[in-house]
Amino acid sequence: MTHFTFLCLEDFPVAALSMAIDPLRVANEISRRDGLGWTVVSEDGQPVMSSSRLSFNPDKALSEVDETDVVLVFAGASTRFRDRKASGGALRRLLSHGVRIGSVSGSLFALAEERFFDGYSCSAHFCYTAALKEQFDRVTLCDTLYTIDRNRMSFAGTSAVFEFMLGVISDEVSDAVAVETACWFQYATLRDAGTLQVLPGYSKDQTRNGLPRPVRRAIELFANNIENKISIEQVSKLVGMSMRQLERHFKKETGISPGGYYRRLRLDAARQKLLYTDQSLQEIALSVGYDSASSFSSNYRREFGLPPTQERKERSRGARHAALSFGQRPSKGFDHLGQHLVN
Repeated sequence: MTHFTFLCLEDFPVAALSMAIDPLRVANEISRRDGLGWTVVSEDGQPVMSSSRLSFNPDKALSEVDETDVVLVFAGASTRFRDRKASGGALRRLLSHGVRIGSVSGSLFALAEERFFDGYSCSAHFCYTAALKEQFDRVTLCDTLYTIDRNRMSFAGTSAVFEFMLGVISDEVSDAVAVETACWFQYATLRDAGTLQVLPGYSKDQTRNGLPRPVRRAIELFANNIENKISIEQVSKLVGMSMRQLERHFKKETGISPGGYYRRLRLDAARQKLLYTDQSLQEIALSVGYDSASSFSSNYRREFGLPPTQERKERSRGARHAALSFGQRPSKGFDHLGQHLVN
């Protein structure tokens, strides 16, 4: 089991802590096993006040931390360790036992002051870089979302922590669970409320906004034509490419053919309806562009490994959590989650 320790100092950001914990919680729920663990601590084990003026009760004191893999520190930019000797000593003890130490946004100031980042590269929020450069000339600042330099980790902000956790989930559990976790939080490009929500399935470190315009436009056309099927030939004309060009560019950018992507998109929509509505299979099939329930069922089984009737029956026995297909099929939707993900 991979275990995280979250050290909260005064004025820590609640959102960042939540975005560290919740992906782990959701991944455990999706995978149905407790493969990812965490403990929240403070310097002395006493309650600590967040930047939102909410008081949090930690599980224990930093000095009581024994076995863990990573310690991430959350704090306001003006916060420093209350007991520099004790807290610094506890962190150095953990480092000597192979634990990695990380800063999240403003906590870089407290850790840099204790020289934990001397000689290391680290990511800093842009609103702090000038002050950090002025105070800590032995620290090499980066403008990436997060940086891992040997046994030091640094995160520029909340989204960076979340994206890192997706990478952890991908490595420690599976790529599929990481993508489904992202979907739980609707971590995809936002569009009109009436548009069916779609989880990106790209092999590159980017969202739809980072894709070439013709590919982005093709994806929009697919998403807006779930019930009334649109042909790849029609899409290619609308984006100003030949079918061969669209096929080549689309696969280069997303790792999947236009037809394969469109099919997955329609089946994702079908699965949502299967799990969260009482529509019949025939109604669902027609709503995602299939002429018959039998054709729909065979494609569904090929995609997800079990027929829709069985999926609905099994899901009805327990909580119907958000289970989009990108989180169940072997997928590389969030492949190479790393330092340069689009914020």
